[in-house]
Amino acid sequence: MKKMKFAAAVGAAVFSLGFGTFAPDLSPAVTPIAVCEAASHIDESIRPIQLAVNNHRMTDADGQGDLLRSSETMVVVTGSAVAEGVEELQKALWAYNKENMEQGVKFRAKLVGQAKADRAERQAAGATTFHAYQDLNDVFIRRADTLAVSLLEYSFNYEGGVHGMFGVRGRNFASKTGRELELPDVCPDLPRLAGVIREQLCREYPDASFAANGAEAVNLLMGALNIAWTLDPTGVSFYFNPYLIGSYSEGIFSTTVLFDEHPELFAEQYCRAPKAYCMEFRPYIPARASFANGDVAQVRVFSSDGGRRISLNGVILDDWGETYDQRPVLVSLADGRRYLYVDGIGAGDAWERTTIYDINGDKPVLVPMQQQFTRRADVDENFAEAERGPIMIDEKRDKGFAVMADPEDFNMTRLNESTGKAELCQCRVGADGTPEVLWVQGQS
Repeated sequence: MKKMKFAAAVGAAVFSLGFGTFAPDLSPAVTPIAVCEAASHIDESIRPIQLAVNNHRMTDADGQGDLLRSSETMVVVTGSAVAEGVEELQKALWAYNKENMEQGVKFRAKLVGQAKADRAERQAAGATTFHAYQDLNDVFIRRADTLAVSLLEYSFNYEGGVHGMFGVRGRNFASKTGRELELPDVCPDLPRLAGVIREQLCREYPDASFAANGAEAVNLLMGALNIAWTLDPTGVSFYFNPYLIGSYSEGIFSTTVLFDEHPELFAEQYCRAPKAYCMEFRPYIPARASFANGDVAQVRVFSSDGGRRISLNGVILDDWGETYDQRPVLVSLADGRRYLYVDGIGAGDAWERTTIYDINGDKPVLVPMQQQFTRRADVDENFAEAERGPIMIDEKRDKGFAVMADPEDFNMTRLNESTGKAELCQCRVGADGTPEVLWVQGQS
């Protein structure tokens, strides 16, 4: 079928989440760094950057069945790098994609060989089934503007055994220079930062298992500069993968240190926030942020037995109906309004569809939509024909997403139910929170 062209060609990103061994060193940075003291951290000179995320799904198999199911991810600049002065960032992202692709090819070959040997061993022991290995990766864009671009990499790996392993890692780049940022660049006082992180974790997860030894684990990770973090639009988020400070069943712990709450922790250069922003986040991992009117909120998107569940500061909205491959975006406007845009695949759908939630009040509210949209940028032009028949969750395929960075200017695909056609549109967030179409590709 004919494809709508928007996102760049698919690339690869495979990464390791291993931490290795290290000795803690919480000595402050030697080089003096100006610390943020601004009363307001909004900087109206920061402009959004247009990016796309492309995910390529692969299956390695032989005559006896599947051996490995894997994916590769590429992040690319789709707007004008020259106009925004981020040519060095564009080069850095291409280098990032290339490095991850090369590492992924080697790791994939290793896993295929390992899977063949594992299957043969199981067959010799009398097993009649074999669960294919998995190495699935994705990237969520936490920030995309002319100050910084922050990527939250997610990985799920299964190599036999009782269960697989999952985790996240942050990669952060200065947009003007393309240089990858280290944590001391943004938060120079590591000992003080470690103390704030420990306090927040204990407050936000009072019943977690890390209460006994979490302080030591945070010190070790911080001392080795091996802590997962992202530079968000209004703060810095820290992530702790399974087994680092808690049990596997407790999942990933996270906490966000906001610029407005702890300005003394941040280097002046990086504690600046755009007036309006969009921030992707991983389902199940809470996202905490501040907004243009000074409010602070924590949101979380996850699944229950009945369907999607939205949490706003602990208040739950159950939106019944199964959805898969959820991809949430926190949308913050310059007037203080905020919404959640959540893409997900429903039963019988071939494409993610966008659902919008109003999170301006005390509880999340579903926003009625007159038109159907998706952030997928690679929808078949005749999308209705492609959606005939059920689409199973295991039927993974290539996906290209237009990244929302600016609530006043973003791209979405409108699924025109009356014509069965997909239309690429330029949009902004309207008065009711839904996409207001400004321009449609192919129309004058």
